Amino acid sequence: MQTNTALPTNEQNRTEYKTCDAELPEFAVSRVFGDHMVLQRGRPIKIWGFSSREGGKVFGHFGSQSAECTVRGGRFTLEFPAREASFEPQTVRIYDDAGNEKKINDVLTGDVWVIGGQSNGEMNLRFCLPETIPEDYDCDSGLRYFMQTQAYVYTHQQLCSKPQPDVITDEFRWRLPDREASLSFSAIGAYIGRGLNEKLGIPVGMINMSAGGACIRELIPAELASELGYDYGANVPVCGYYNTLIHPFIGLSFTGMVFFQGESEGCVKELADRYDRELIRLVEDEHERFGFDFPFYNVQISSYRNEGKQYFPYLETVRLRQFEAYPRIKNSSIITSMDLGSPDDWGDFAHSPYKKRLCDRIIPLILAKSYGKGDVDAAECPVPVSAVLDGGVVTVRFAHATGGLVSRTGKATGFSFGYQDNVTDADAVITGPDTVAVTVPGGVDASYLNYAYASRITPDDAPLYDGTGLPCPAFRIKTEVRS
Repeated sequence: MQTNTALPTNEQNRTEYKTCDAELPEFAVSRVFGDHMVLQRGRPIKIWGFSSREGGKVFGHFGSQSAECTVRGGRFTLEFPAREASFEPQTVRIYDDAGNEKKINDVLTGDVWVIGGQSNGEMNLRFCLPETIPEDYDCDSGLRYFMQTQAYVYTHQQLCSKPQPDVITDEFRWRLPDREASLSFSAIGAYIGRGLNEKLGIPVGMINMSAGGACIRELIPAELASELGYDYGANVPVCGYYNTLIHPFIGLSFTGMVFFQGESEGCVKELADRYDRELIRLVEDEHERFGFDFPFYNVQISSYRNEGKQYFPYLETVRLRQFEAYPRIKNSSIITSMDLGSPDDWGDFAHSPYKKRLCDRIIPLILAKSYGKGDVDAAECPVPVSAVLDGGVVTVRFAHATGGLVSRTGKATGFSFGYQDNVTDADAVITGPDTVAVTVPGGVDASYLNYAYASRITPDDAPLYDGTGLPCPAFRIKTEVRS
């Protein structure tokens, strides 16, 4: 991975403080950094803060390493050399030439991961109690959480209008993984953090940047929102979650992001139809702002029982657009979750408790792709790479069909032609370890082939898996006519 580029200019950040109606402190280290934090290994470490003492000197000590800088435009940034992963707690001491000082204790170095998206990303571990959860909350494991919540932003919407220069409240901070912190943290963040911590044997820091109900237009900065034609939000003002939950971290090094979002766009046909373009631009923008093409692990949204149609009538369209975006996003992966929606006897149709099962798919994929630990082909779900029409039959060929394609129902159901209000189901059969043959119904336009479109998929009727048990994602693929 590349090293992060510089932080936004000091003058920009000074302007941000003024527009946010906040006075520059005489001396303050950003709340991004705090006791029990994990800093990213293998890259230069930047620790920044704010000061009204223009031109003043700021010094830092991180173990045996030292750094110094000058306050410019109300901001200072200390840079320390890259460090290896270490469980040995360190103290970072930062002070200026006026006698102000800040100590940050119990600092570990390892890998930092980000959870992005909306409520299924933010949904806490306590909500998943029916699933398996760890009971041995080991605070010495090297696992750390930085939790931010949609609720605080929603009740402090005055903070949403401008990019905030710092974490917006002391309530958002690094925490040890004791029982309460774990149960209050993002479920997928807790499961992934624990899994990586155990498998890699290094400290792992998990940062939540997701927010319940968030639309893409609330997760992107003003420049991008303007480009996409948005001047309004849904839950908070346009760009509100970007300004409050994401922007304060610009400049921080991390390893990668797991993203779970799209339900909100499933409410409106226009938003669902253009979701692929907007997701691509969101990731492109974050790659640019954070300064490197971080790995982007995108969860294709789940099925949400029959009542989901009332609230998310275009959910299936969003899933197709997520698949269309996947090969066009740098360093991207897609994870299937449509068979892990809420069970019929679960009280919440939109928030499945099966986050542990989902993370059992995500963790091996991260280990294989980001760390070279495991077979990437076996960790990827089967995805179509071609669809050839010949004599009234479309033959679909799949990549990553490890162990061969299988059907739990005995039939390769779920294939169709058409779009939205004009969809025709089609018969299909598995014809080889990586191929499916789909018969085109008479009189149907076979220009595009769909899978798992306009139908609910459950663990019992998800028809197409590979030999390792990974289900195929929903997709729409253009057919080629054999000449």
